[in-house]
This record gives sequence, C-alpha cells and structure tokens, in this order.
Amino acid sequence: MLARRPALSCAIPALLVFTAAAAHAQTAPVTALDAVTTSATRTEKVAGDVAGSVSVVDREEIERRQPQSIDDLVKDMPGVETNGVPRNTVRQFTVRGLSDERVVLRVDGVRNNFNAGHRGRVFLEPDLLKSLDVSRGPGALLFGSGAIGGAVNMRTVDAEDILKPGANFGGRARVGYQTNNSSRLASLTGATRGFGGEVVGNVTRRSNGNYTDGRGVDIPYSGDEVTSGLLKGGYDIGNGHKIGISTLLYADDHTIPRDANLGNATTTSTIVDRDTKQRSFSVNWAYAAPSTPLIDLKTVVYRNEVDIYEKRVLPATAIEKDDTDLRTNGFDIQNTSRFSLFDAEKNALTIGVDGYRDEQSSRRNGARRTEYPNADQTVFGTFIQNEIEIGKVTIVPGVRYDRFEQSSFGNATQKADERFSPKASVAYQVVPWAAPYVSYAEAFRVPSLTERYVSGQHFPGNNFVANPNLKPETSFNKEGGVNLRFSDVFAARDRLRVRAAYFVNDLEDYIQQVVGSTTTTTTNVREARIQGFEGEARYDSGRWFGTVGTSILRGENKVTNLPLADTPADKVTLGLGHRWMEWGLTLGGRVTASARQDRTSGSQPVTGGYAVWDFYASWTPEDTFLRDFTIDAGVDNVFNKVYRRSNWNSSTPAAFYETGRNAKIALTYKF
Repeated sequence: MLARRPALSCAIPALLVFTAAAAHAQTAPVTALDAVTTSATRTEKVAGDVAGSVSVVDREEIERRQPQSIDDLVKDMPGVETNGVPRNTVRQFTVRGLSDERVVLRVDGVRNNFNAGHRGRVFLEPDLLKSLDVSRGPGALLFGSGAIGGAVNMRTVDAEDILKPGANFGGRARVGYQTNNSSRLASLTGATRGFGGEVVGNVTRRSNGNYTDGRGVDIPYSGDEVTSGLLKGGYDIGNGHKIGISTLLYADDHTIPRDANLGNATTTSTIVDRDTKQRSFSVNWAYAAPSTPLIDLKTVVYRNEVDIYEKRVLPATAIEKDDTDLRTNGFDIQNTSRFSLFDAEKNALTIGVDGYRDEQSSRRNGARRTEYPNADQTVFGTFIQNEIEIGKVTIVPGVRYDRFEQSSFGNATQKADERFSPKASVAYQVVPWAAPYVSYAEAFRVPSLTERYVSGQHFPGNNFVANPNLKPETSFNKEGGVNLRFSDVFAARDRLRVRAAYFVNDLEDYIQQVVGSTTTTTTNVREARIQGFEGEARYDSGRWFGTVGTSILRGENKVTNLPLADTPADKVTLGLGHRWMEWGLTLGGRVTASARQDRTSGSQPVTGGYAVWDFYASWTPEDTFLRDFTIDAGVDNVFNKVYRRSNWNSSTPAAFYETGRNAKIALTYKF
C-alpha cells in the first residue's frame, strides 16, 4: 500500500481538479504542449500519446532555465532525480529509484556507458541541447541491457534551432551570470544551410566558483572550469538519402575530493586535480524510399571516448596520478515498414540491430589499478516491434535478444550472458479525450565490468572483493495508465494534457554493493520490488500555462523486507506562468515539494520534507532594433531553503546542505 505524505496531500487532488474541470471538453488536436519523442517506440510520437511514461524538455524551456547541469532540467520530472548534487561533474540519473548502468544514456544516438565510482556519467554542456526526454520504466526492447530503470535520450542543436526563419546563415551569441557560485557563461554558435546541406558549430566556456548552501556555508571544491564544443553537419543527397556527421567535445577541470560520494562528500581528506575529457564522434545515414513506405532506414556508427586524469593535491605526502579511461565503439541500425495487411488495421513494423564494444582501463602512477579493472565487453542485440492500429485500439508487441561477452585482464573467468526480453502494450481510445493503457515489459542488465571484476582498496582498512559469478539482473514491469486530452477547458482554444500511471517493477537478482568492516563486495538480492504512481498535467491557453507533476515510489528488498537504498522521496511540482505576447514577455514560477523520507535501508539518514520555489522571466523586445535580443532571468531557491535530498545517502551527513538562493541572468543575441 502506498502511504501518502502530508507534504504531498495536494498532488492527487490537483490532478483530479484539472481532470474534472475538463470533463465536458471535446477532442483537441496536437499542439505545442506535446513534444515529439522517439524514446517510447523509436518512431516519432507525441509524448502524451504513447502507452508509457515519457517526459520531454524542449529547446525553449532549456534556454529559459539557464541550466548549469542536467539536474536543472529534470529535477521537477516525476520519478526522476540526479545524484551528485551539488558538484556538476559527478552527476548521475536515478529513474524510478534505479541508477548507475540501470539507466541508458544516449546523445544523438551515441551510448554513454562510462561509470567509475564517484566520477559521474553525464559529461555534457546543457546549453548545447535541443531536447532531453526521459522514458521511465524498462526500455531494454529498444535500448538494450541496462535500461531497467529507463532511458535518457538527448539531442544537440541543429541549424534550425540557431537560424532565423528563412535565413541561410547566422548565429547565436549567449552570455550569462549566476550569483550563487559566480558562474559565468559565454557561448557562440554559428550555422548555415543551403544546397541540400547544413552545418552548425559551437564553442562554450563556463567558469564556476564554489556553491554556497542555504545557510551561506561554502561547499568546498564545487567549482570547476568547463569548455565544450560541437560540430555537426548533414546533407540531403536526394532520392531519399541523407547523411550526417557529428563531433561533440567536453573538457572539465575540477579540484575535487577523490572519493566524492557522488558529490556530497563528507570528507575532504584526499583532494585531486581532476581533468575530465569526453570525445564523441558519429556518422549517420538515413534512407526513406520515395517509392514505398516499407523502407525508412536509420543508421548510426559511433565512437565515444572518456578520459579522466587525476593528480593528488592534498595530502602531499604521496604522489598519485590516476588515469581512468573508457572506449566505446558501436552501431545502431533500424528500419520501419508501414503497411496494412487488411483494410481495418495499420502497421509500423520496426526491426533493429545494434552492438557496441567497451574497453576500459586504469592506471596509478603507470601501474594497473584494479579498482577500475582493465576489462572489456562485446554486446550484440536485435529487436522487432510492431505498432498495430485497429480502429480505436493500438497494440505494440515486441521482443529483443541480447548477448554479452565479458573478460578481464589477469582474470581467467570470462562470462557470456544472453536473454530474450519481451514487451507489449495495449491502448484503447475509449472516447476522443481518454485513452487508458496497460503494458508489460521485461528487461535485464548484466553486471558491469567493475561490479564483476573490481578488487584493491576501497578505503583504508577496507578492500574490494571481486565476484565474477554475479548473475544478471532481470526486471518484470507491469504498468497501467491513462492519457487524457482536452480542449476549450477554461477558455476558447486552450489545451490540457493529463497523464497518470501506476507500475509494479519486480526485480530478480538485483545487484547491490555490500560494505563490511574490512571488505566490500557486490552480491545479488534474490527479489526486490519498486512500485509507485506518477502523474503529470500540462495546461496552455496561449497566455496562461501551468504544470502539475507528482511521483510516489516505494522500493523494497523482498528478502529482508527493508526499503531499497536510493528510492526517492514522494515529490510534487507545481508551475504557473503567463505570456504577454504583445510585449514578448513571459513570467512564471514553480515549486518543488518533497516529503520526509524515513524509508531507509538502515545506513542512510532520514531527510526532512521541504519546498523550494523558483521564479523566472523571459523577454524578447518587440522593438525593431532589439527584437534579435532575448533576456532570460530567474531566481532559484527564492527563499533560501536549507534542505537535503533523500538520495544524499551518506551514513554521515555532509557538513553542507543543498545550494541556496541563486539569481541568474542571460543575454542572447541572434544574428
């Protein structure tokens, strides 16, 4: 049974009020409320129409939020959190209580598989993003092993996001400043298109000082220097053929605690100068046959490199130079065929094949470092899925096959795992404004190379013990939900979207790390369960717009009957804004409220409930001379709330809290 928390007692009523007020409304066409996603089915679908839980942040919202990190874009999403706060370079996603490699990350179709303890996974300048969407729940069918919690797909900007309407050449310059950590941003993007092709390039520099928490206490070693760049281009060959190439670069210089415990380090005894570099290269080709709907082919071939170099700064009693590297080479091919076997139905049959090879290595002072073992894995997968529309019913069955081979330098134990993962959903358009759905999905995740082969020192007096016999995790997710679409609710031509879902995700052989008095090892938990409710509502009348979101999650170790670590606290978010379109002015605010989290695994501290308010404004002057300028301003944590998130999972609380009040402003010029 899901117990409600007082701090969130408004969540369900708010959604019901939205729904009840619109019960009389008629069907509404797709509007700008509904961002397009490919995460749920690999075909373009409006996020609010898929039989699953997907949230999307578009380019306009990204610019308005002035994000320093990915956390600024997802912190109000139901069921989504990031670990690593407040240090930007050690961020990781948690989706429905599952983190690390249980969430697949992709940027422009390129997988990011890096995960080395306390070093983060997301190395990306958010100012380069065109969109970010999070698909919650097992996504192994479409994205392979690891997508037990979900998948995060990010797309970088294209020429159309930079150029003025009708222009073939132009650019965008953006500068910004944020007060809490004296953050300074400078970004320059240029783009051109014509003769069937387009090119976009960007260079961005961000300089951040230390954050301060709500009490004004300095958060040590939280500042960094980031340089990033993007160069991508595409060309329409003709006759249905398109090719593209992309290069994405990221470099960060950060003095940081080596064992930063995902950001909120409780100790600063060992400080390192950490240089993080990521280089991503990809080539893509698409072919949509003009003579037949049976061929809609998309391919991408890529290489992703992550290098982290660390040199000990404090204490200076010993020289330590660590290198931690990952190389990923991969490909992804899919084709969608659209056809009808009978007049009564439509099919969108997608068949895909993908694969990648990870090679990880590490050294300390030139010698092999077993804490991040030299190891490799080769992965191959293939899937088939069919979207079948029969009148008011949409059925989406599919199945995937994956095979893994893993090995480690100096370890005689080599592992091979394989599995079929089925998925199916059924949605029924009961009335024009309501479409309930049910879905079932299985997924599996093989242990990571580090989980299987790690050894060496964890911390003084405690050593890692490898467990090459770890079993893969498997997930069995049952979900039921409803998508509601209304129009003419409170005003003529307004729009309202409501999505709600309840899920039960049963996990077998759940992998967890056990830290003992002298040893640390990774073991399987025979049975675990995560279940919960998620809801979202979005309203837009042109002038007024608003959002409501809530998530209530419970995680349980079914063997010990104790809560699973890292399950987020109950959360509700509310947003409201108004546009003065004749002035080009938008004002708005949002509040994120979290309940007290006392459902801990025993070693975690209890965290109190809190509510954090943010306000923002965006102005594009209508004056002829100034209309190419946009000013974005805002204040995060307006009331300087002192709080900690529930996923600050240190047994000893940090000496600081979450970041305090932060005023920010950015000026953008399009030329």
